[in-house]
Amino acid sequence: MLFFKKKIKKPTVVAIHGFGVRGIHEFENLKKALLEKGYDFKTIQMFDIEDQTDTDWTAWVSKAKNLITDVAYYNDIVLVGFSMGGVIASYLANSYRVKKLVLLAPSFEYLTPSKVIDNIPKPFVKEEKPKMPSNFTPAFMDVVSNCKDSINDISIPTLMIHCENDEVIPLSSSEKNIKKIPVDNKALITISEGQHRILDDKIAGPIAINNIISFIENDILF
Repeated sequence: MLFFKKKIKKPTVVAIHGFGVRGIHEFENLKKALLEKGYDFKTIQMFDIEDQTDTDWTAWVSKAKNLITDVAYYNDIVLVGFSMGGVIASYLANSYRVKKLVLLAPSFEYLTPSKVIDNIPKPFVKEEKPKMPSNFTPAFMDVVSNCKDSINDISIPTLMIHCENDEVIPLSSSEKNIKKIPVDNKALITISEGQHRILDDKIAGPIAINNIISFIENDILF
């Protein structure tokens, strides 16, 4: 008699982007690596910077929630959030069929908008056009203020990754907030190289991506 090993279906990775003009393009390197590993990858643009009226933070969160709901119809989910998207991901972490959570430099605490601009390298500012509309900033602040306390209710394994030299979100924010997650299966990985845009960094990016994949595939033990 022949016995066949049951093939285990891989979860779908759902990614929630941060507050910036790049939006879903923040995940290009992660997406490529996951697709090469055979994972299904989904993300959604939460706001349109060319629409000056698209400033309702609840609409942004609803788009992310609806994507999770759609994917949950057919598969389990690993939820990934970067920066502001990390705060939203923590808010939606207990959604149906979300099995694991990855938070990349989540913006539970952040510098003031003026300090954020001052800390972005000038060549990068020139590269990023069009600029983020100033009237979108209150929506970002509303997301953080309304969603950040959800970290106290997370009930799934969580991996947090943060660069030590992050110029936008201080490492101390993640060091403090990882302690608030009421589960044993959690970890904060700090990377000495790189800054806030962790997935784009030539050194920090591959380190972060390798750790994310290891976490998804249960190769990281807490």
